[in-house]
Amino acid sequence: MSDRLRQVDGDFDFELSLTASSDLDTRFMLMLDKNMMPESNTGVSKPVKSAWVTFAATASAYVYKNVGESISKPLRKWLANAASAAILAGLLAEVPQSPDSNEQTTSDGDTCRNISTPDRVVENRQDGAWYYGRWTVDNVASSREIMDVIDFGMTDACIRVMIAAVVNYFQENRFTPCGLLRDSYASEILRSDLMDRYGLTDERDKIEAMCITGQWISKLYVFHMATKHRNLEHPIRPINNVGLVRPLKLDISKYFEDLTARFIRTRIAHQIASRTVRSVCIVYFEDLNELIELRKLYRQISSDPFYYHTDCEYLTNSCRSSVTDKISRIFGRLVTYLSVFEPNSQLFDYPQLKMNGKTREQHYGDYSKNRKLMLETTYTELYMPSGSPLLDVLKSRCKIAENIPQDCGGPKCLITKKLATKILCL
Repeated sequence: MSDRLRQVDGDFDFELSLTASSDLDTRFMLMLDKNMMPESNTGVSKPVKSAWVTFAATASAYVYKNVGESISKPLRKWLANAASAAILAGLLAEVPQSPDSNEQTTSDGDTCRNISTPDRVVENRQDGAWYYGRWTVDNVASSREIMDVIDFGMTDACIRVMIAAVVNYFQENRFTPCGLLRDSYASEILRSDLMDRYGLTDERDKIEAMCITGQWISKLYVFHMATKHRNLEHPIRPINNVGLVRPLKLDISKYFEDLTARFIRTRIAHQIASRTVRSVCIVYFEDLNELIELRKLYRQISSDPFYYHTDCEYLTNSCRSSVTDKISRIFGRLVTYLSVFEPNSQLFDYPQLKMNGKTREQHYGDYSKNRKLMLETTYTELYMPSGSPLLDVLKSRCKIAENIPQDCGGPKCLITKKLATKILCL
C-alpha cells in the first residue's frame, strides 16, 4: 500500500523503515550484578583496574552462557568479548532520575509531559539494553569454558562496532545500516575486515553483532563525547557512567554534523542543491529563495542535531521541535537536475528519487517538462556544442525566462558564480 501511495503522490509521508530496532530478546540483553560491582569507576590505580577486569570477565562469562548454542560460535565469542569491552571502556550508563524526570522544558520555558521515554529506561534507569540481576553458578560460564573465549585483543574492535551502531542510530534511527547511506560509519565497519580478523565472517552474524552490542551501550554517552566540543542549544542530558571510565579515543564528531533520519528529505535535497548551485543551471531556478530557505533549515538542524532527532525528548529532555521535513515542493526541480547531469549518482538509491528503475521527478508538484528540456539542451551543448550561443539554442527549443543572461552556461558567467556564492555562504 505504501509503495502505491508513493507512486501517486511524491509528498506521501513515509520513513523507509527508518525506525529503531525493536527491544532485544532477553537472552541477548546484558545483565550486571550490582553486588559484585567495584565501588569506584575512576582512577588509574592497579586495584581499581583489576577489580573492573574481574567484573568485566564475569559479565562476559554470563553472556557466553546465557546466549547458549542457539547462535554461531564466532558470534557467541564476539558478544562475550563485547560485554567486557563495554564495561572496561565505560560505555554503559544510567540516567539520573528525579521526581519530575518525565517532564521537559520547552524553548519558551513551559513544561511538557514526556510520553516517549522508553518504559525500560523509566523503570530501570539504564540507558541501554542491560539490567541488574544476580550472577550465579547456573548462569555464568565456568573459567574453563571461558578461558579460550576471552580475548582482550578484541576490545578495540568491539568498541568500534558498538560505537558505529550508535552513530547509525543517529543517522538512520536504527542500529544497523539499511543500505542507503553507503558512506556511513556503520557501513564502512561492516565492509571492512575488522570483524573477520576475529573469526566473525558471516555477514548476518556481523549485522547481528552490531545490532545487539550497539543497543547495550549508552547513546547519551556516545553522543555527548562526540559533541562535547560544540555549544549546542539543546545538549545531551546528563548520565552516570557504569564501568571503568576512560576517554573515548575514536573521533566520530564528523558524523554528527549532518542531519538525522527524521529529516532525510531535507538531507537529500541539500545534497542535490549543493551541486545545483555550483552548476551553470542555477540561473534556471525560478525562486532562489527556496534554495536559501533550504540552506537555512539545514544549518538550523545540523547546529542542534539532537533537538531535531526523533527521540529528542529522551536525548535532551526537551519537547520535540515542531519543524517538519517538508521540502518536497522543490524535489521535482532537484531530481530533474540530478537525472540529467548525474544519472548514475548514488543518491538515486533513495526511493524518494527513484523507484522501479525510474526517476521520480514527475511525481512532485514542481516538475516541468520544459525545465527538463532546458537542462537536457544545456547538457548537450556543454558536452557536444553545436557552435551556436546556448541562449539561442534554448530559445529555439524551450520557453525561457527573460532574465536568463546572454552568457548563461559559459565558464565566465558572473551571475552563476554570484548566485552560488550567495547561497553557499549562508
